[in-house]
Amino acid sequence: MKPLTVVKFGGSLANNVQARDRFLKETAKISQTQSIILVHGGGSEINALLEKFSIKSKFVDGLRFTDAETLSVVEMALSGKVNRILTTGLIKNGANAVGISGKDGKSVICRQLKKFGFVGEPIRVDEKLVNVLVRNGFLPVIASIAADVKGNVMNVNADALAASMAITFKARKLIFLTDVAGVLDKNKNTIREIRVKDIRNLIKDRIINGGMIPKIKGCADSVKKGVREVWIADGVSGIYDIKGTVVRI
Repeated sequence: MKPLTVVKFGGSLANNVQARDRFLKETAKISQTQSIILVHGGGSEINALLEKFSIKSKFVDGLRFTDAETLSVVEMALSGKVNRILTTGLIKNGANAVGISGKDGKSVICRQLKKFGFVGEPIRVDEKLVNVLVRNGFLPVIASIAADVKGNVMNVNADALAASMAITFKARKLIFLTDVAGVLDKNKNTIREIRVKDIRNLIKDRIINGGMIPKIKGCADSVKKGVREVWIADGVSGIYDIKGTVVRI
């Protein structure tokens, strides 16, 4: 099998048409020589649909509580809209893209985090379906929706789903595309490389803080479990020539 890269795309990048189009064009080109699994979220589309349907969000510890009504909108936004946009864009650029979600083929089994409603955390990846697609030259585009062992649908964090895929498939590279230029030092310059052993001190010195802490810990966990390198990259600059921070052992 060709070298495998797992890419997570989402956040505010989804609203940046120029950045999205560049990403789709470059990803389609890279897929000619590498195997790619694309995982996506779509918070802005979820927010827009919730507002359209006059559904008010409830938050627990700063995170959106996903009740049954909200879950239906989440799945509509991710599988019904964002997945279609990304899959169609890749196909137009020459890639053999196939849109699925984590629940398809029971590809991702999750455990419900009841505190947050119908929100799940990945506990197992069944690689059969995705493996068939990748080995036959297709580019899976996976919406961050999954199900528990009983088939109950869950909203899943796209970063966590991408990391689970990368670990299961022993990806050479995992890329988290963001709207920032990687991890920044005290002078707001991008730290080009972070070794796992240095992360604790970077957090202690508050160079890594806030929402970047769980992201960087997820990066460390991935490389410890076999992913060769994990990038927190500037999505606006695309992925053909990655700019950002790489995490390695």
